[in-house]
Amino acid sequence: MREPDDSGSGPQASGIRFLVESALRKVALDKQGGDIPKSRGEWISRLCAALTDESEAAHQRVIASMVANGISSNEIYQTYVPDAARFLGEMWVQDKASFVDVTVGAARLQALFRSRDAADLGGWMDRSIPLGQSVLMIVPTFEDHSIGAFVAADQFRRHGIWVHMAIGLEVEELKHLLGSGRFAMAGITAGSLKTLEQLTELIDYLRSNLDSCPPIVIGGRLVDKPREVEKRTGADFAVRTAREAIELCGLASVVDPLSIDANT
Repeated sequence: MREPDDSGSGPQASGIRFLVESALRKVALDKQGGDIPKSRGEWISRLCAALTDESEAAHQRVIASMVANGISSNEIYQTYVPDAARFLGEMWVQDKASFVDVTVGAARLQALFRSRDAADLGGWMDRSIPLGQSVLMIVPTFEDHSIGAFVAADQFRRHGIWVHMAIGLEVEELKHLLGSGRFAMAGITAGSLKTLEQLTELIDYLRSNLDSCPPIVIGGRLVDKPREVEKRTGADFAVRTAREAIELCGLASVVDPLSIDANT
């Protein structure tokens, strides 16, 4: 009879570890079921746990509970969800979350925004914005992850700039949004060189089909050499931080000096 492998490594061990972690998270969520979080941080922590839970509906239950406890839908999607995305990203960087956890969480975040009713999104666009400025943050259909875009969006909001998330929209939908004239900048997240050609095609399409196009800014892990990325893609600017984008596009900020930025 074969002795069990106690090495703790390899694909089988990783799979078992993921299942154990998922089970523990589910138990923790079940135990918390009757306890209402008392702070924003506690809500965000619970939402993050639910986003990576093995149950497909766990995060939806948390959001429903947030609404039931007086947190508005707009506040959830504009504040709590981006904070949860940033927290997941930080966990990934600090090796506190597995690749599977972050991938599952990011996919569910993306699905949340895709499922929002178009009329509701239109309502967002009609609301007053802090400085009369807004940016469209685009996560193209060919990008696998959206966490970087959420982090960047959070930084723009901290500067008093309103952000509309456009995740996985078709090019015609993006053209319609940018053609509305409501946006002072279009930001596109780019994760790797493998999407460079598709990114270039997207930018070319938008420029060719819009009478007036706002500055197009690329951010993300792809931006290692900004000037080279700008030249190859046709973007107006390639940046590493929200601060750079704000300054290059001539946007105003409620923060002076611009000191709260993180890499996009």
